[in-house]
Amino acid sequence: MTDLMAQTGNPNARDAPFVAKPVIVISSHVMAGAVGNRAAAFTLERLGFPVWEVPTVILPWHPGHGPGTVQKIDPNLFAKSLEDLSRHPDFASVSAIYSGYLGSFEQVAAIATLVDKYKQANPEGLYFCDPVVGDKGGLYMAEPIAVAIRDELIPRADIISPNRFELNWLTNTAEENNVGLIEQAEKLGRKTTLITSAFALMRNSIANLLIQQGTAEKQPLPIMCEHPAIPNPQNGTGDMMASLFLGHKLAGASDEMALKKASSGVLEVVTRSANLGYRDLEVARFADRFHSPMAMVNMRQIGAGPKLTTVRRAPKKPKQ
Repeated sequence: MTDLMAQTGNPNARDAPFVAKPVIVISSHVMAGAVGNRAAAFTLERLGFPVWEVPTVILPWHPGHGPGTVQKIDPNLFAKSLEDLSRHPDFASVSAIYSGYLGSFEQVAAIATLVDKYKQANPEGLYFCDPVVGDKGGLYMAEPIAVAIRDELIPRADIISPNRFELNWLTNTAEENNVGLIEQAEKLGRKTTLITSAFALMRNSIANLLIQQGTAEKQPLPIMCEHPAIPNPQNGTGDMMASLFLGHKLAGASDEMALKKASSGVLEVVTRSANLGYRDLEVARFADRFHSPMAMVNMRQIGAGPKLTTVRRAPKKPKQ
């Protein structure tokens, strides 16, 4: 598939080969910083997509910066708001629904209902579930919410983007290598699984691993994208990675190219933010890197055998 966005730049340009349709983004909202909706929604908007933004919880900043007031969204109002969106005159033309961090158990059922209505209105539409439930330190939400995400939202998703801890938690395993992660991702049966923080093969690197569901005749090999790890990266890289991958894919890039451009874009924004001493991702300052990132990343197929080279012998000289 042609990488349309690389050819045209802004997908809203007059010569763009497609019309950028709305994306519904459902995640946390922070007043300061760039995580949750502040990272995902802005990234998609910068790529040219109209965003219908739904907050699941409102915070002054990322909890990693210290304690702050948590504004919880009333479950009934949240469900009614999603019901309103499903009655929007352009609902059937929405190109994708993206969900990230959730703030309550009731929100899972409301999102599941929205996704079901969306699939009825637009069978070709994508549901992208970023199961933001925890990290190597454990779950950072009440376990019933995480269980509901696993049981209700993951089975509905076309694309999921768990980190390594989250994939192991979702599958009740403790895989310690990429082969195990791939096996568990295939058991989940989603069309596309993007595992962030996979096991890098290069030293001092970080890796994103893409597993795609194939057919009985053809099973695509998993693809890994690696790049140097940045010490103490800012929060929000997972949100930006997921939204960049989704945006490039919706714009017509192949999954492999979307992985490459998303990984390169995240690396550039993180590196530039860190080099200038910012404590949060400077997504607005370096948003030009979303379209045409230049950071070098390493792509490889996992499980591909060595390429065979045929050596031809020189023809024998005829006997005199």
